Amino acid sequence: MEEYDVWTIEPGEERRPGIAHIVITALLIGIGAVVGAFGSFTLPLGFGVNFFWPAIAVQNVGGIWYGAWGVIAASLFPIISNGVAGTPVYVSLAYIPANAFQSFAPAWAFRYFKADPRLKTTRDWVVFLVSITVGNIFGAFWGPLVVLKGFGLLTAESVPLFIWGWFAGNEIAGIIFGVILLKALSGVVINTRTFVKRWWA
Repeated sequence: MEEYDVWTIEPGEERRPGIAHIVITALLIGIGAVVGAFGSFTLPLGFGVNFFWPAIAVQNVGGIWYGAWGVIAASLFPIISNGVAGTPVYVSLAYIPANAFQSFAPAWAFRYFKADPRLKTTRDWVVFLVSITVGNIFGAFWGPLVVLKGFGLLTAESVPLFIWGWFAGNEIAGIIFGVILLKALSGVVINTRTFVKRWWA
């Protein structure tokens, strides 16, 4: 008998996207915008890059729990939070691929490897840690190197500092707050109708 996992669509189970998923997306955008704007604790580098950015947990966990809806929210809320911090809109828009991938990577990994969001086994922990790290590495190079350097907003000498700032600020906060959220709330979320087993429902 195949071992049960939280991603299994049970016989007779119908899952469809609905208004509740739109509401969840709006809530994630609101939470992410507030945490992103006011939750960064140390040394903002400018242009929406911080040495400690707890909002990354909203991106990571949102994608794991809510699939494409979480990825959409992860792509959009930094536009708001960065705007509060004074980041130009065109820079925030150019960050979208990085923000989307930081949510997509764990969302895809948990579904592909059938990892449990409750982090019950060593394998679940490995999937979580590796997937968010891959997302953060992509973001750390995309944001400073492609966007900021591409727009002429950084000197070549400052690029390494911004790459490290993006990666460290997301990685440390993502592990700390991501683990707290997954361990504390996944057991509740996966038993709701809004939990997304595929990508939209």
